[in-house]
Amino acid sequence: MIDYITMHWISIVGTVLGLLYLYLEYKANIWMWLVGIGMAAFFVVIYYNTQLYASMVIYVYFLLGSIYGLIKWQRSRKNENTDQDIILRAPRKVLIPTITAIVVVGGIIYMLLITLSNNQGGVTIGDSVTTSLNVVALWLASRRWAEQWLLLIPANGLSAILLFIQQDEISAAMFAVYFVVSIFGYFNWKRLAKA
Repeated sequence: MIDYITMHWISIVGTVLGLLYLYLEYKANIWMWLVGIGMAAFFVVIYYNTQLYASMVIYVYFLLGSIYGLIKWQRSRKNENTDQDIILRAPRKVLIPTITAIVVVGGIIYMLLITLSNNQGGVTIGDSVTTSLNVVALWLASRRWAEQWLLLIPANGLSAILLFIQQDEISAAMFAVYFVVSIFGYFNWKRLAKA
């Protein structure tokens, strides 16, 4: 057991921080951004070790995005009745730009990966898709839009599958939990947005 923990401590700590981040994100708590900074650092290493390079880059982006999200949320007003951070619904006018951003970012990442990595075609496609979904979802989250979860649901499910294929079962299990909680997270943020 000690040998296992010693060999996998980065995945274990990253997973613990990831689960804490998910809980805080579900609760729409500003502290999610600080935990996200720590989690991102661990997952940069995890994805580097599993050769999921686009996902590694997403966590560099996530680290920077968490700093941006923290600043953006600090500037936003809280609901004075509940001390809850205000959650909003995305305006309809962002639907086409959101889809376009996912396709363009995914395409760019895929082209880079087929040139720079040795992963199988399916892994490269999955890595590109999860990365583009996460890039756009983080932007939506920084604006406190409930619809960010609609991108995280497929991204987390696919990440769990990719990490399992790459034999990182601990991180894969965390993303399987993320997948389930993302479904509930969407409905919770949608409820908070109505309130």
